[in-house]
Amino acid sequence: MPKTRGRHKKTGAQTRKSGSPRYGKPRSLTDLLARPASPLATLQKRADAAQDWLRLVKACVPAELAPRVTSAVERGQVLTVYVASAAWAARLAFATEDILARARETAPGVEAVRVKILPPGR
Repeated sequence: MPKTRGRHKKTGAQTRKSGSPRYGKPRSLTDLLARPASPLATLQKRADAAQDWLRLVKACVPAELAPRVTSAVERGQVLTVYVASAAWAARLAFATEDILARARETAPGVEAVRVKILPPGR
């Protein structure tokens, strides 16, 4: 009769043999990034898209306002633009129509532009 595996005292879960890898052989980071459906590849695509939106928004706003724009992200049908302070958010509110028109050229599904405050470095 084979020996049964031990069980954890509190949870009752079976314990594994010592020394065996828990999730199989470790993979290199290059292999993980090369997989098309990996979470890291998805994250990289989102970061690239955010950089593209940031460039587009900075090109649409006046020169003194562009350095104050910290980020831009599309979520669904809304383009959210983040600025450094409430004062800059008020100034950006006057440029939202221009941003919306330019965003619709790139992505026709964008229906609105939202302005939020996000100080740099956070």
